[in-house]
Amino acid sequence: MMKKEEDKRRSFLKHILAGTAAVVGIAAIVKPVKAKPVSTPNNVDETLYYESENFKKYYKTLRS
Repeated sequence: MMKKEEDKRRSFLKHILAGTAAVVGIAAIVKPVKAKPVSTPNNVDETLYYESENFKKYYKTLRS
């Protein structure tokens, strides 16, 4: 009986290790996502904030 329990535990650990290796392998294959450069208006002064159309749309959704 002890032998069967040890085999079950070993089998479980082998499956856990195989699953972990598969996840790590897939994560290594997937390319990291890079941020796209954002275009800024030409008349930007030292203020880093400016209202764009996207911001205006977002603010409108917050008011609703």
